[in-house]
Amino acid sequence: MMLRKPGERSFFKYANPSTVLAILRTKRVRYSSPLVFNDPFDLQSGLHCDFDISTLQEKVIDKLNEFASATEPPVVDEADPLGKIIKTVREAYPTHGFPREKLRLLTQNLFPLLSKTFEVIRTKYQEHWNKLLPGLRLFCVSEDRDNLLMWAHYAQDHTGAVFEFLSLPEEDNPLSVASPIEYVSSPPSFFTLNEVLDHMFSVRKLDEDTFYHRYPYYKSNHWIYEREWRVWYPGTPSPKALYEDVLIRQSEFASLYIGCKSEPDFITKAVSLTKSAFPNVRIYHAQKRDDEYKLGYTEI
Repeated sequence: MMLRKPGERSFFKYANPSTVLAILRTKRVRYSSPLVFNDPFDLQSGLHCDFDISTLQEKVIDKLNEFASATEPPVVDEADPLGKIIKTVREAYPTHGFPREKLRLLTQNLFPLLSKTFEVIRTKYQEHWNKLLPGLRLFCVSEDRDNLLMWAHYAQDHTGAVFEFLSLPEEDNPLSVASPIEYVSSPPSFFTLNEVLDHMFSVRKLDEDTFYHRYPYYKSNHWIYEREWRVWYPGTPSPKALYEDVLIRQSEFASLYIGCKSEPDFITKAVSLTKSAFPNVRIYHAQKRDDEYKLGYTEI
């Protein structure tokens, strides 16, 4: 997965009335651990592989065939058992071809141990990831201001508000390094088959940093309507809380959109707090349109 940065643009944070007032009073937004998210699969689906470990021997033999017939000799560690086999099959290939059945017998003793070793590695990664989860800190925003489902779910039935925050690359603010969520039908693989084979043949070692950095940007395609981007950082080990409140810069808070069903008392408090704490922010009140399933906005 290639991470994409936003450039200079707007993002939107939906919030219920009490959260809106808390953000305005403290001038801070909350970065939370995935353990408090409403989606129990978000970064918590469990580490797995995109292949059946019992088929690995055949996949390795397929890879050996690739190496044996390659025009250029592969760069491998000849001290490694698989490196020795590659060297042997390449030397024999011009005259003997690729004796698949013989190679199956030649490699069969490697795989029971390899399967056990791989499961131990996967379990250790899972345990390590579980320890990281309480300390992870994520801030999630949407690229869509007018999503009626988001207004209903996260802004408490249109009674809350939506914050417009800016990504400001020149200021290097947190949202300037946000990346979009990729919505998928199945959780991402711990390591892919190709990554495992490259590791086994010493082409490219498994890189846990690559996995840890791509994993937070996958989510079930059930949530695709959210059009989410997120910022995250590892946080601290054994945190006292599952969240951290981060200061909002005056320059990154552009507008506040108050819901069409907001109570008058909430509107009064939200407007007063915004004007006091963030005098340059523009404030709008949403209204239902009569001709479409859409919202319109009037500046306050």
